[in-house]
Amino acid sequence: MKQPHPDQQIPCIIENGIVYGLKDIYRIIRDMGHVRYAEVVDGHIRVSGEGYIMSVVANHHSATVIANRRIYLNVCGFDYLNIRTEADGNVHFELVDACRLLRLTPTADLNPEDNTEDKPTRFEEYLPFEQEEFAEIHLDDDDDFIDGD
Repeated sequence: MKQPHPDQQIPCIIENGIVYGLKDIYRIIRDMGHVRYAEVVDGHIRVSGEGYIMSVVANHHSATVIANRRIYLNVCGFDYLNIRTEADGNVHFELVDACRLLRLTPTADLNPEDNTEDKPTRFEEYLPFEQEEFAEIHLDDDDDFIDGD
């Protein structure tokens, strides 16, 4: 069997590994839904909680914000994504930058009949458009935008 040149191989990550591509990170994070999160600095958890991934962007002008159980992520604020599986089977997705990591752990979705909690509606669900029809507002000086799709 002919082996492809190493420069032409596409990574295949299964349960553990590091993802550097912004587009790949975006695809992995955007549909997680309900997660437990923890901000870890110098090996210590500074803040933790639970929330819903409301939106994920990849640009150089939006902040990552976690407030009121809603998570708005900008993957450009991180250097890479570390995917790590624990012995108990829980998979952690760690967004890493030079100072900290943001650990996201997807939670088990409840059966819709058992779930009495109202889930927040993602911004995309408010409007009757397909995701491809969304456009971000760009200021004149924001020429360094990286498309998230």
